Amino acid sequence: MSLFVLDEAILSRADGLGVAFMLGSLRALRDWYQHHGSDIVIRHGDPTDVVGCIAEAIDADRVVWNSDHSRLARGRDRAVRRELTRIGVAYTSVASERPTETDAAAAPFPDVEAYLADPNALGIETGTVPRLSALGGAYDSAPLAVGTASARKQLRALSNGTTYRECDDSGINATQRETAGSQV
Repeated sequence: MSLFVLDEAILSRADGLGVAFMLGSLRALRDWYQHHGSDIVIRHGDPTDVVGCIAEAIDADRVVWNSDHSRLARGRDRAVRRELTRIGVAYTSVASERPTETDAAAAPFPDVEAYLADPNALGIETGTVPRLSALGGAYDSAPLAVGTASARKQLRALSNGTTYRECDDSGINATQRETAGSQV
């Protein structure tokens, strides 16, 4: 069974463009799963709680997820690992790298549907992919304009810390403030 958790800790620090891209990608992923006779479970909440509850509910043997490089995501992954260890579920975190070459030795899955689980058959409810406006963030919902000036504006937004990278910067600054406060 596949699960995607809309993590409030990340959503609250991400910009609208990044969140809109993520939601669009999630819609496309859901379409792929449904085309293959399955679905992806979508939940909103703390990944530690959501992953642990679902793993227990379906009596999972193992949980596998894509690792992330950001400081916030690494902290989230540590918390999920602790929860899975606590409830006795094995786990694996795999790199999110794209292969650069086709591995001739790796055979493609002949029957993709054989590897997919139907969440409904497991008794797991799934949510819809929300609209950007439904997430309650202060996201800029203005449509993107085409052209060099608009592209430069978006590039500045990406590079000045108003995107997902802000999660790391906020975490570092908060940690530095806590450390400084405890030394006083």
